[in-house]
Amino acid sequence: MKGETCVICLEETKADRMFVMDKCLHRHCYPCVNQLVEVKLRNGTVPTCLDYECKLKLSLENCFKVLKPKVIELWKHMMKEESIPLAKRIYCPYINCSTLMSKTEISRSNKSNDCACIKCSGLVCIDCKVPSHSDLSCAEYKKLHPDPVLDDLTLKLLANDQKWRQCVKCRHLIELNQGCNHMTCRCGYQFCYKCGVEWKKGQVTCPTGCPRTGQGYFYDGE
Repeated sequence: MKGETCVICLEETKADRMFVMDKCLHRHCYPCVNQLVEVKLRNGTVPTCLDYECKLKLSLENCFKVLKPKVIELWKHMMKEESIPLAKRIYCPYINCSTLMSKTEISRSNKSNDCACIKCSGLVCIDCKVPSHSDLSCAEYKKLHPDPVLDDLTLKLLANDQKWRQCVKCRHLIELNQGCNHMTCRCGYQFCYKCGVEWKKGQVTCPTGCPRTGQGYFYDGE
């Protein structure tokens, strides 16, 4: 079978291993589609066609057959996040879990401020979204734990070693695997991964002048 050259990686690929968008007819190899979709999802944005000037949005349905299982699960998770209003989202605060839950759904089954995580069963305070603190009020807990996400020394050392960044809005830890410094947290806050400054809408480079890193076609300047 005659091969085609993917315009992204410039590798020759069999024609039946090229992903084709039905509406724009742009063609790209499966590995590039997987890579771009994963990076976009991890940055909190909806994947679009890989063609430089094409803004056509991709959907899980039309990409399903070419995506790896881990990318499919990541996309399903993003769809679940989008289905829950930001103010109603609760992420399990336990390090080895982080399951997404809806505050409305779990509060219906429990009259107290605590609820059990639907995955690990750990008790979570619905109001301040931290591990249960039944012996303390939310205000008292926050006074004792002003930075709950990094309260654990082991996690703090790991975050420093891995150069993870912490969102200033929701305190979620973020790791940059690939792509540019423009990050979008799961809470919607955008910032520069290198210096942490807020990245406002319409900016195409870091406000403080940090050099752009990563592969250009992963960049999302919206």
